[in-house]
Amino acid sequence: MFRLLIGDRFSRSVRVMRKGTVVGFIVTAAVGVIAIGGVLVTHAYADRPVVESVSPAPGTTVNGSAPIRIILRSPDAVETIAITIDGVDATAQATRTASGYVLAIPKLDDGPHVTSVRVTSSDLIDGADSYQWSFTTDATAPALSAPTPAGWKESAVINGVSEPDATITASWRDGEVVTTTDAKGAFSLTPVLSDGATPITLIAVDTAGNETRAAQVLRVDSGRPAVKVAGIDGWVRDTDRPKVYAFVDSASPTTLVAKINGQDAKVTPLSIGYTIETGSLPQGTSELALYVTNSLGRTSTRTQEIKIDSTNELTNSLTLAPGARGQDVARLTRRLKVAGVWEGKPSWTYNAKVVAAVKTFQKQSGLPEDGIARPALLVRTAGKIVVIQSKFVLNLYLDGMLAEQYPIAVGQSAYPTPTGDFVVTEKIENPSWTPPNSPWAAGLEPVQPGSNNPLGTRWIGTSAPLVGIHGTPQDWSIGTAASHGCVRMHISDVEDLFEHVTIGMPIEIKP
Repeated sequence: MFRLLIGDRFSRSVRVMRKGTVVGFIVTAAVGVIAIGGVLVTHAYADRPVVESVSPAPGTTVNGSAPIRIILRSPDAVETIAITIDGVDATAQATRTASGYVLAIPKLDDGPHVTSVRVTSSDLIDGADSYQWSFTTDATAPALSAPTPAGWKESAVINGVSEPDATITASWRDGEVVTTTDAKGAFSLTPVLSDGATPITLIAVDTAGNETRAAQVLRVDSGRPAVKVAGIDGWVRDTDRPKVYAFVDSASPTTLVAKINGQDAKVTPLSIGYTIETGSLPQGTSELALYVTNSLGRTSTRTQEIKIDSTNELTNSLTLAPGARGQDVARLTRRLKVAGVWEGKPSWTYNAKVVAAVKTFQKQSGLPEDGIARPALLVRTAGKIVVIQSKFVLNLYLDGMLAEQYPIAVGQSAYPTPTGDFVVTEKIENPSWTPPNSPWAAGLEPVQPGSNNPLGTRWIGTSAPLVGIHGTPQDWSIGTAASHGCVRMHISDVEDLFEHVTIGMPIEIKP
């Protein structure tokens, strides 16, 4: 019985075990099927075509030249695609790429636009995806107004107007400077430029990438002009009219004023400077002063000595100034000695002593007292007539030396020859004689030129009233006090004197 009992329980257990195994197998199989299905569904979902990114990006502004790009996940799984722009089908314009699709933006009006994309695949599990976004097109180039600064400036500044938030670039050969316009479109740039005229390219780029260009030339001169002088180094010995050149270093155009010894000199522009016409300069040292002004009004000054020693011959057309040297100066001092304003030996240099003597003579003669021996002074000192009545002689001094001594007759006691300082006022060849308004000439008639003319063949008038130097046919009177106040000479002597006398020559008549 015990066996039977045991065997029965065992048999039931076996049956139960077999039933549980079948159920477990069924459950296990179901779970496996579900798991495999889940893997398949997950894989199918992951491989479906999905829009991952687009260009132009949503909310951006473009100029219309960039294409529309659609980047897909699993682009190979795409079965169909539909693309619209502002509700208009643009699918036919799309081109398949390795990562999705691309199509050129059609000609669109400036403003916002809406684009949508829908893709499908053959997968039965959610095989479609769609995406919609908007962007703005702006194909109009930005306005750009930046007037070129007029004339030359100390530094470069560009002020102008374009679109708000536009990028403005000023570009030149050596660099560039960039800024952004403000909310009203205004901008200001300060390029750092070298002095001179610099071509500038101005570029305005708006937020859509549209570009406008403009060209300018900016003129900058931040310094002062510099000037160099050429042609007058050292002593100039070959001419008293040297060629002087002024070379100017300036970024901007200049003007030049030249003065020689305080007087304006003629200036002629050259391509790189100026020539200065000095005119005839005095022997000695002259001062050249140059005033060069650039286009911004800045002026630089340059002074230069011009030393002339082109001759030793003293002529009455010459001018001698301090610094002169040589025989011409020595002759001048001999003249000044005859004039009574120089003492001692002649000087071969135009030094301070010469200047003082010249000023003394100028003061005595009513000339400007500047210490420069000009022609007016040289004419007055070139020759001098000195009459010494007590010795009945007329001394002619030329160039500071006694040139001739002539015998003369002077006025008789009733009509004495006046003493003092006078000058030659006139010279007449073969004069007529007209009786003066004097008692001694009462009843006399005029005498025409000829051998009997009481004036001989030459008349040298003086500033002494009714007194002159003349020839006489009465040779016997020479050496006596026989005239009516005039100085008589032998006819041959007065003709010789006549050739050396000049109008204005000083005459000193001594007792």
